[in-house]
Amino acid sequence: NLLLPDGVPPERQWARFYVKIYRAEGLPRMNTSIMANVKKALIGENKDLVDPYVQVAFAGQKGKTSIQKSSYEPLWNEQIIFTEMFPPLCKRIKVQIRDSDKVNDVAIGTHFIDLRKISNEG
Repeated sequence: NLLLPDGVPPERQWARFYVKIYRAEGLPRMNTSIMANVKKALIGENKDLVDPYVQVAFAGQKGKTSIQKSSYEPLWNEQIIFTEMFPPLCKRIKVQIRDSDKVNDVAIGTHFIDLRKISNEG
């Protein structure tokens, strides 16, 4: 309890935090490099579109949506649920859209949601 910030009660309740992921628009074409063009020529694979998914991190926990294959305007309409003590000591939620790849997933964009800006003081 000594590590709790001022104003945070020592008897905190458990709460569920719901993050709803609807869709993404205007994602870039990712594989326009020389190697992608060589791959197209050799095996006929045309993969200019991304395979996006959204990864959400909050209070040391991570969740993610399903992967939408070959889409630059994916539609998920999915919900990620976090269980954490209330009020949370973590002040922001990290939302990252990523391109799924066989070798290494690549981050396309990252945004942080500040909980103090979207919550009520009480």
